[in-house]
Amino acid sequence: MASRKAFWIGLATTVLLALPLTAQAQPPYITTDTNTTLISFNDGEAGALVAGSGAVVADSLTVINLSPNSPPVITTVYESVATTLLGAPHATITGNYAVVTNHTLRPSENLSFVDVDSPAVGKNQVVIMDLRTLEVTDNLQLDTSPWLAKPVGDGNRVIIGLSNGWLVITVDTEGGIVKKTYSEFDLTIMSFDISSDQTSILAGVQGHSGEWWLAKYLLADDDTVVLEGKTTTNEFFVDAPFAPRIAPNGKTALVLNSGGFSDGLLDDVVVVDLTENIVVDNVGQVSDGLESVAIHPSAEFAVISGLNAMPWSATSHLAVISLLSDSAELLYSLPIEALPEGIEFSKSGEQLFVGSTLANHISVYKVEGMMLTRLPQVLPVGEGHVALGIGFGR
Repeated sequence: MASRKAFWIGLATTVLLALPLTAQAQPPYITTDTNTTLISFNDGEAGALVAGSGAVVADSLTVINLSPNSPPVITTVYESVATTLLGAPHATITGNYAVVTNHTLRPSENLSFVDVDSPAVGKNQVVIMDLRTLEVTDNLQLDTSPWLAKPVGDGNRVIIGLSNGWLVITVDTEGGIVKKTYSEFDLTIMSFDISSDQTSILAGVQGHSGEWWLAKYLLADDDTVVLEGKTTTNEFFVDAPFAPRIAPNGKTALVLNSGGFSDGLLDDVVVVDLTENIVVDNVGQVSDGLESVAIHPSAEFAVISGLNAMPWSATSHLAVISLLSDSAELLYSLPIEALPEGIEFSKSGEQLFVGSTLANHISVYKVEGMMLTRLPQVLPVGEGHVALGIGFGR
């Protein structure tokens, strides 16, 4: 009898070890199918800016390394870089380096932007930080306000939207800025995205009159940026285009018609045919204060974050939009902690990462089809998360 029991125990153990990890007990920590790096820019002013009162704490940058087999490795460094809540919530990784933009503009009492000279605000600058050593490797001081940086393909170039046009920089293997190319325009590049083929740029811009509009630009071989033309809106109302994201095919883009602010009104998502540079569709009343969008690698759906940041709001939201048919469609919404700033899919698209400003963490969702299921674990970051970036294979 004892030998028979030992036989069955041994057989069960052999079968269990032969099963894939998904069929065994899952580890109690967050893993990814490929080595993944998340960066969180954290603005110590964020809480005070949102609440209108409260203490300002140190700015910080959090680096999170995820892998298939090991627990997350999370490190936060303080006061090495300055960051700001005001802008599109996307952070940039190029190779082994984070590219951190910061500007000194803050809202005045009438909600216009004014320059503020304060140690808590920092300077108009672009900082390069080595994600291996967490040391600053270069710092470019600017006379203009840098609003957002994006990597150009998989190379070592980064494009930056400024309050007076564009800047393209090249970062060498030592983390130094070795080339700078400016393209000046008489307007502010508030937010933008660049296509995967590194040529087409869709930007939400603002003129000196305060008017916002969409425009398509092209990145030339010499790193200059040229205007192709203002985006045609047809019958669709576009008044505050913000944080566009271009689909993997490079032909379609989603744009949040919110200005990145919550004002008590439900905002729309517009769909742009990037080839023709024209708005072709509209998903109405998705949420209040649309902040960020991530398009699934399959290009079949997208996830939108809504701030819902009025004084009486109890929660923010995630909205899932289907892109399968000729007309984009809102499928469902989920509650999430305030305020969701920056969302990114994993390389396989099987996970979604969402940063929350007031919760000071990144939440993780399992993606099955178009269904999002939240994991119980979170990834803690420094106080005042304002932007999320992702990189693979490091």
